[in-house]
Amino acid sequence: EAIRANYRIVEVLNAFGRTRGITPAQVTLAWLMNKKPFIVPIPGTTKLSHLEENLRACDIVFSAEEMTELEKAVAAIPVVGSRYDALQESKIQK
Repeated sequence: EAIRANYRIVEVLNAFGRTRGITPAQVTLAWLMNKKPFIVPIPGTTKLSHLEENLRACDIVFSAEEMTELEKAVAAIPVVGSRYDALQESKIQK
């Protein structure tokens, strides 16, 4: 249920990227790198093609308007479910 509800975020990333000729992964990585210069995402992959796709995100620069558009679109979607199951949650120091 949570995956289905949260998939709406992926759909926003798809739509945003499609109009710019970039993948959802590139949108996400480029957003992080455009957000603050000291943010360095470390994506993991086992496929060379994904590594190359991720590296191309380094060349993507979003305008302030694009950043606002993307952030507003994603923020409008409520995230469903918790990050951890009950056992994992009980082990987190709060």
